[in-house]
Amino acid sequence: MLHTPQLNRSIPNRFEQRDSFRISNPVLRVEIEGHYFQTENWSLNGLLLRGVIDEASLDKPIQGIFGPHKGAEICKFGGRIVRIDLNDDQMAIELDGSSREVAALLPLWVLKYGAI
Repeated sequence: MLHTPQLNRSIPNRFEQRDSFRISNPVLRVEIEGHYFQTENWSLNGLLLRGVIDEASLDKPIQGIFGPHKGAEICKFGGRIVRIDLNDDQMAIELDGSSREVAALLPLWVLKYGAI
């Protein structure tokens, strides 16, 4: 595991993978620890968020909810932080692959909201 007192550049977790197709539309609205973020892009495996939570650290477990920015649907998710980039104010989250709800809703949202 990587440890650093202050991150001022993009530092990926060694397990981060980019083998999934990335989607930027629809933008997802993500709530974590009472803070709201929007996705830069996302896939079935993870989210790239605009912004960084307080006390972010690599491999930190994350729980939250997300849904299409312009839609009413929401979904609970779990995951962990795999990249923090303070220069670009971004944070990447690897989603827990065991959620059937996430696996079902993300493709549906592409079809329903992707053309907006």
